[in-house]
Amino acid sequence: MKSEKSILVFTMILNFIVALVKLVFGILFQFSSLVADSFHSLSDFITDIISSIASKVGKKRANKRYPFGYGMIENVSNLVIGFVLFLLAIFIFVRGFQTKDVVLKPIIFVILMVTILLKLVVILLLYFGGKKLGSNVLLSSVRESFTDLFSSVIVLIVSIMLLFCDKYPILKYADLLGSILISVIVFVIAFRIIKENIQYLLGINEDNAEVLAMVRDIINKYKDIKDSSCKLMKVGSYYNLYLVIELDDNISLKRVFRIENKLKKEIKEKKMNIRFIEIELKKYDYGG
Repeated sequence: MKSEKSILVFTMILNFIVALVKLVFGILFQFSSLVADSFHSLSDFITDIISSIASKVGKKRANKRYPFGYGMIENVSNLVIGFVLFLLAIFIFVRGFQTKDVVLKPIIFVILMVTILLKLVVILLLYFGGKKLGSNVLLSSVRESFTDLFSSVIVLIVSIMLLFCDKYPILKYADLLGSILISVIVFVIAFRIIKENIQYLLGINEDNAEVLAMVRDIINKYKDIKDSSCKLMKVGSYYNLYLVIELDDNISLKRVFRIENKLKKEIKEKKMNIRFIEIELKKYDYGG
């Protein structure tokens, strides 16, 4: 989808500009929190690239070798991203203790405000673009962009605190505190990504209650189905659905095939992001 691609490319360029500006001025003014924030922004840019590549591969058609598609590549790439962010969190934390006296200049506040505004532009583009196009790739990037925005706000607060360090000497540690807070944010993100994607790869991810409810509503319309059970498996950005339906033994084979085909068609038409549907047919046990 060209619109999705253009939004991704544009937001990635903005993320790179934001990261570069933060890094240059952070090093120039010996501002550890700003440098830490730049690494966070840079990681956002890198993860955008990896995610977009993985998403493109994940949309490849299923084949004999991968009958359920390539969606799992998104989970693997996200897992790699999680470990990279984990190492980055450690680096930011350690580097924070090497902080020097910040050369606080008015331009820092200008830079922070500009980068915060640019990040807001990125969030709005991703959110409204994702809603309009129904793109999970764009919408999933919004959460990461919000955390980057939050870390920039932390740096802004640190900058304000440093203005009063002559009057309140304890505030000279604000830069160190800012670096530690940003490292904690990155660590929490890394832990969540690693946990979620390990669960997905092991097949123990939680079902989406809303999607399952919609599937059950469709199943309940068929009087021939006496009982059923369903399970969702998250594979990258889409779901695989496993259905077990129990039918009366007297039902004709033609009717069984018709029910199976209509079920698949109705579920796909609901646009619940279910790509593959596997249905197991069983005889209903009236004695059970």
